[in-house]
Amino acid sequence: MTARYLGIDVARFLAIAGMMAAHLVTIGALLAEPGSFAESAGALTDMLTEGIAAPLFAVLGGVSVVFATRRPLREGRVGAAIGGTLIRGTLLILIGLLLGLIETPVAIVLAYYGTAMILVAPLIAVRGWILGVLAGALGLVGGTVNAALREALSDLGISDPTASVTFEDFGIDWGGALRALLITGEYPALTWTVYLMLGILVGRALVAATARGTLGRASLACFGAGAIAAAAAQFLSSAVIANLAAFGGPWPPGTDPAAIREVVAHSASGAPLAPELWAQLIATPHSGSPIDIIRTAGIAVAVIGLLVLVCDVARGDGPGHTPDRPLGPVLATVRAAGAAPLTIYALHIVATGVILEPALQDPAIWDTGFPWWVAGVGAYALQLAGALVIGAILAATGKRGPLEAAVSGVVRLAVRP
Repeated sequence: MTARYLGIDVARFLAIAGMMAAHLVTIGALLAEPGSFAESAGALTDMLTEGIAAPLFAVLGGVSVVFATRRPLREGRVGAAIGGTLIRGTLLILIGLLLGLIETPVAIVLAYYGTAMILVAPLIAVRGWILGVLAGALGLVGGTVNAALREALSDLGISDPTASVTFEDFGIDWGGALRALLITGEYPALTWTVYLMLGILVGRALVAATARGTLGRASLACFGAGAIAAAAAQFLSSAVIANLAAFGGPWPPGTDPAAIREVVAHSASGAPLAPELWAQLIATPHSGSPIDIIRTAGIAVAVIGLLVLVCDVARGDGPGHTPDRPLGPVLATVRAAGAAPLTIYALHIVATGVILEPALQDPAIWDTGFPWWVAGVGAYALQLAGALVIGAILAATGKRGPLEAAVSGVVRLAVRP
């Protein structure tokens, strides 16, 4: 069973498209006229992608780890599976640091992602219940530890990188750069490791269900469980926000709930707003609070389950099965683009740095607004079209994305059968 899951590739494409939208559409909305289409598009993009697209990308990373290591694990070569994962994580860090040389307003996730992959590498062969316990424990206490450490560092006057970690950061303060990758950065491995471990569990469940011929039930269970978890987390978060005084929040009784929601709804920089209980019970985007993790992980699992159900089970196109009908050009293009997320993400970072960053440095832009191709819906449509063109080329040629092929090639050279 070496065929790809169509639903997983489509989910990868959605994750990349979501991150691109969060970068381009929301930035374009910053200078939009109140009540304009651009402002409405930015608000809608915030609702659909802020703090959601990146966790989906991370959970899918755990699924990818399962797919990349199932052959050596099936053959009993646990060391090769762990070694291959360590190399992939190291290469992701290197690519992320190289992309960090580009001046861009976008926080680059790859170095954080690679660090988390290195951390989970020794765990890829452990039993599922152990992974589940570790993910649950880390998700439960990680937010408090993260916020408390940041408060302590702030009191000491220590400032770590919070967005993209670069080679320069390592040259200036390697300890701070490493601490940022692990805990204090915008996408800390402390949180992303939880998403990756969850993704490993989902990937194992899909592979095992395919072998048993129960992929439909497994994907439906993922969809249902993820949706229920996300809804419950959102309900609890909303209840806490409406009653923050009872939970020890910093707002006095009588504070306008709309003002509170405005503060807690803004994207955090990788940590809860405070170490206290109230902040751990709010699903602030990109905060890594337990409720934020449950909500975003639930959405990710639900999306994966739904897409596998629709794209693989309904089509009879799960790995090891003969599809009921061939893929059309649109679906084949999306699938190929989704199978090259690293390549498309890297090109998006380069394009955004080349086009958007110079515009942000121009003082006149704050009076004239962004040109349509720089930021906003137009810029997003332009880059999304570019991603689909890449997908169409890869689908027509039967090739993999260049960066995906390069990473796999290095792993094959270093970890021989």
